[in-house]
Amino acid sequence: MTDYTRSSNAIYDRIGSGYDRTRRADPTLAAEIAKLLNVTFPEPVLDIGCGTGNYTIAVADRRVVTIGLDQSTLMLRRAHVKEPRLSWVGGDAEALPFADGSFAGAFCTMTLHHLRDFDAVFSEIARVLKPGGRFVAFTALPEQARQFWLNAYFPELMRRAVERMPGRARIENSLATAGLRLSQVVPFNVPAQPVDFVLYCGKHKPELYFDAKVRGNIFAFTALDLGQEIGEGLARLDADLESGRFAEIRAGFSEAQGDYVLLVAEKA
Repeated sequence: MTDYTRSSNAIYDRIGSGYDRTRRADPTLAAEIAKLLNVTFPEPVLDIGCGTGNYTIAVADRRVVTIGLDQSTLMLRRAHVKEPRLSWVGGDAEALPFADGSFAGAFCTMTLHHLRDFDAVFSEIARVLKPGGRFVAFTALPEQARQFWLNAYFPELMRRAVERMPGRARIENSLATAGLRLSQVVPFNVPAQPVDFVLYCGKHKPELYFDAKVRGNIFAFTALDLGQEIGEGLARLDADLESGRFAEIRAGFSEAQGDYVLLVAEKA
């Protein structure tokens, strides 16, 4: 989940020690990733931007040989402490330190909006995948994020967050350039009782955003330097929850397109 720009990489180094307090692997999502990868044991898969290894470990627990890659040394140290039996590799997604055809599959969770060069990253993924290998990316598309009720309380934060999110057309074009074909688009909704506190973790539980530890491990709340808007937005949210107006606000945002999505691409 680590950002591949210098500034956000530094942010993840800073928050790495407390990351696991609020960012744990969602078991339903991990099971879906393992299913969509569709690999045969013991063929290996690569988790790109693995952070502290939550999804690397969760997918590995589903009988998938998984290797984690990240740029953050602190995050990788945390991952190794949690599961020393797995391989944790420092490296850049734009220059993967693996030979051609090393993996039967690859995946990433909440990483696409941090990438600098999609063509370079997807080209590298295609290079290290075996023919027929799959790449699974968990992300939010801009049209999904614009329907988060967070837009009502943190409009500038969400505008900047959406600006960083690549749309389906951009992703699909870069995949095709790299020799990867987008084959499936699988919607994913935030569960009623979330365990991985991503940006829209409070969809059903808005009170989560009052916890500074939750906000501190969400990139948009940490890195976009919008302290005044966040404070004012939280105050309005608190007032609307107290008055009951929040239900009306939330009803104005659709969830028809799903909250997040799993994109599945295949190497020809």
